[in-house]
Amino acid sequence: MRRRFLTQPLTVVGLVLLVLVALITIVGPLVYDASPTRTNPMDAYAPPSGRYPLGTDQLGRDILARLLHAGLLSIPSGLLAVGIGAVVGSLVGIASGFIGGIVDAIVMRAVDVLLSFPTLLTAIVVVAILGPSVSSAVVAVSIAALPSYARVMRGSVLPLRTAAFIQAARVSNTPLLRLLRVHVLPNVADVLVVLLVIGMGNGIVVLSALSFLGIGVQPPEADWGVMLTEGVRAIFSAPVAALAPAVVLMATVLGINFVGEGLGAALRVDTARRRPR
Repeated sequence: MRRRFLTQPLTVVGLVLLVLVALITIVGPLVYDASPTRTNPMDAYAPPSGRYPLGTDQLGRDILARLLHAGLLSIPSGLLAVGIGAVVGSLVGIASGFIGGIVDAIVMRAVDVLLSFPTLLTAIVVVAILGPSVSSAVVAVSIAALPSYARVMRGSVLPLRTAAFIQAARVSNTPLLRLLRVHVLPNVADVLVVLLVIGMGNGIVVLSALSFLGIGVQPPEADWGVMLTEGVRAIFSAPVAALAPAVVLMATVLGINFVGEGLGAALRVDTARRRPR
């Protein structure tokens, strides 16, 4: 599977993009140690120069320094939010699909209600209730991501309920938790991994969108969404202020999506080869 994964052109492009983003966000702040919050109104909207490689924003803050430090907040927050939503949503979907009956009906109706709203709208409502902050944005993205994982994982579990090895485990009085952990979860893990990888990009975008709207990460903290909303105000006079975070955000999401698609294709081929004929 690893060979098939690495021989796909888009997968290689995605890995290269992610490596570049990792270097920017992890190594970058160590190499370029300028303060991302220090203001200098006299240098407001300064063009790129030796002192400011990407120029400055409306408060004279170094755009490159803010861009580097923004990744340390945007990426981990987005991954944490999606991780929480994936774990909770997957557990709910697996348990609902496997148990069935009235439990499945109640849980899926609740999931359908959440799915009827766009992801961003659900996140906005949650942040409006909790108040704007990084932690509220993480919780909001987690709740918004939860129903998608629950629905897909339930669909993956349903065919397993009537499988021979599941029936044999039930006849032998295997405890429900052990049955789910040993027999069910390994058979849906490939679907979960692909969903999780692709969902990471969506989580980072939604988190940045909340910051762009002013209800996520709050200034003066550096975040790609905050930088975008500050940069679009001067898109014509200082385009780098908006283009820099937009390019890095796009590269991050494209890299994650390309890797997710490649992983999904490799897993599908691997599953097809292992399927009995």
